[in-house]
Amino acid sequence: MVRRWTRASSKFSSLSLLVDHYETLRDHETGRARLRDYAVFVGIPAALGGLVWLRGAHAAHVPEVLAAVAILTGLIFNVFVLLFDLTMRATDRTDPAYLDTVTRLVDELRANISYAVLLGLVLTSLLGGLALFTDTSQALTTPVSALVVALASQMLLTVSMILKRIRALYRAFKRVGPERIP
Repeated sequence: MVRRWTRASSKFSSLSLLVDHYETLRDHETGRARLRDYAVFVGIPAALGGLVWLRGAHAAHVPEVLAAVAILTGLIFNVFVLLFDLTMRATDRTDPAYLDTVTRLVDELRANISYAVLLGLVLTSLLGGLALFTDTSQALTTPVSALVVALASQMLLTVSMILKRIRALYRAFKRVGPERIP
């Protein structure tokens, strides 16, 4: 039901990216959601953000963190472009016995990369707003610091998942013939 609504939603809605990403946290043999994956993916960022909040920590150096997040987001977007190019070239060269696996991995990787870019854009927007409208010589408030830590750790977990899926995708490519480098 959520799926139908997300397709019909605004072109600016990111709900479908969230749904697609979290649907990759499934056991491929049973098709059921893997609760452990959800616990790690939601629990670790929540725990780190909560720890920052409980300790009363204050993040600083907003402009530097903003630059790093913006660069990382750009690099992740480049991986998305690489995935598109690689998918187009590999479709014809993949052994038919492995085509379903490759297609599934590509779809999951697309969902994960899209979600990572979304997280990067949200974090960049948040940090950019803070850099524009606050005194960056002062540390951030504890609640904002907790939010930044939670979002950043979620982004890093997503990048880790992307790396694992890229490795699995390359291992799944069984070429019928040698690939030509364009």
